[in-house]
Amino acid sequence: MNKFRIYKEMIDIDYYVYFSKAYFAYNAYLKAKYPNENDRGKIKKIKENHILKNKFKKLILEGKHFRDDLNSLNQGLESALIENQEELIHFRKVKINDHIESDIFKRKFNGVDYHIRAIPAEKFFFKVGNNPQSNPFVFEELEIQINNSNLSVKQKEKVTIEINRFVQQYSLDLQSYINQLVNFETLGVYEQNDLVEKLYKGVIEILYLLRNALFHSEVEPNSDVMRVYKYAYFILRKLIKEIPSS
Repeated sequence: MNKFRIYKEMIDIDYYVYFSKAYFAYNAYLKAKYPNENDRGKIKKIKENHILKNKFKKLILEGKHFRDDLNSLNQGLESALIENQEELIHFRKVKINDHIESDIFKRKFNGVDYHIRAIPAEKFFFKVGNNPQSNPFVFEELEIQINNSNLSVKQKEKVTIEINRFVQQYSLDLQSYINQLVNFETLGVYEQNDLVEKLYKGVIEILYLLRNALFHSEVEPNSDVMRVYKYAYFILRKLIKEIPSS
């Protein structure tokens, strides 16, 4: 019976292994396609790859199972609470474009000088009137920085609005887009293309973060996490099958 117990434990599919094998194939494609880019650079490039984006749309149009996989991945991430670099991976906030170093708002507003800037490492700072400049902070620390500042209520609102508006340009809640998949055929051409554009970039980002979490040993293996990697594998496998080998 001991031998039976060992073999019984081995019959379940290990989706961590299957996802890893699929990502190795995907990474080989990325290396061949973008040999001069680092890992993050490759992800940035593939998000703008119109050929693969169109393949993604084809999968949505032709396969109910693909839509179901996307929905199951979304639900799984809500339950599994997988982190990469201490940030939860989920569709409620997905980076689809780049945080670009730039002045977000630099002019007078209601007679007061504002300088709100996005800086490297996905951080920000703000200076309002004669108040001291804030320390650099990531978006998740915005509320703390605002509450600890000496700004007036209106000034705090202005800084918060401008930074939120900037972040919404590259980080989106994609759950409503996933919910629209069930009625994808009834959407207009513009709505379909907008949904595909955002979901494609979001899925590419999610797969990359799941890869990082797994390869860097950040996941705590359990049935919920295994379910996430199951559907991540299904999605990635179908995408890879659409990529020409030559």
